[in-house]
Amino acid sequence: MKHTKIGAGVALSTLAILSVCSLSGFARDTTVSGKMSTSETQDIVNTLRSRGAFHKTLEGMSTAYDLDNELKGKGPFTVFAADDKAWAKINQADQDTLFNNKKKLSQVLSYQVLKDQKLDSKALEGMSSVKSMEGHDIKLSVKAGNEDKKDDGLYVDKAHVKEADIQCSNGIIHIVDQPLMPPLAQ
Repeated sequence: MKHTKIGAGVALSTLAILSVCSLSGFARDTTVSGKMSTSETQDIVNTLRSRGAFHKTLEGMSTAYDLDNELKGKGPFTVFAADDKAWAKINQADQDTLFNNKKKLSQVLSYQVLKDQKLDSKALEGMSSVKSMEGHDIKLSVKAGNEDKKDDGLYVDKAHVKEADIQCSNGIIHIVDQPLMPPLAQ
C-alpha cells in the first residue's frame, strides 16, 4: 500500500471547501437543528416512557387504551405517576388481579389523573383536595418538621411526592412513592 503526503495547501483548500459547503447547507448536520426533544416538548405518555421506570404504569395505560390515548391528547393534565418501585409495594397477586381487570385498572389509573388542570406543587400545597378524572376526591396535605426531613413534603392521599413539577407539552407529572388507590367498586 502506497502512502502519499497531502500538501498543506491541498488540506487547507479541502477544509475551505467543506466549510463553504457546510455554510451553504450542502453538508448540514440535521441532528442539531430544531428544538431538542425534552419532557417539555413531549406529551405525558412519552415523557413517562423516556424516563424508563414506569413500565407498570405504561402497561396499565396500554391495557386501558382510552387512558393512553387521552394522556396523549391536548390536556392539560396533572398526573400522579407511580414508578415500578412504587408498584412493587403492592403484592404480586393483587397486581395480577388488578392488571387482569381492565375496568378496575382504568378506575385506578384515572384516579391518578386530574383532567383540564395543570397544577404544580405550589398550587397543590395550597389545596386540601382535588377531584380526580375517575370522580373521587384526592386528599392533599403537607408534612413538615420531621427530624430527618425525608418524610417532609407534599402528600397525595397517603403517597409522598418524591419528584414534583415535571413539565410536559400537555400537562405536568408528579412522581409518587406508591400508586393512588380510589375506593374500588365491587
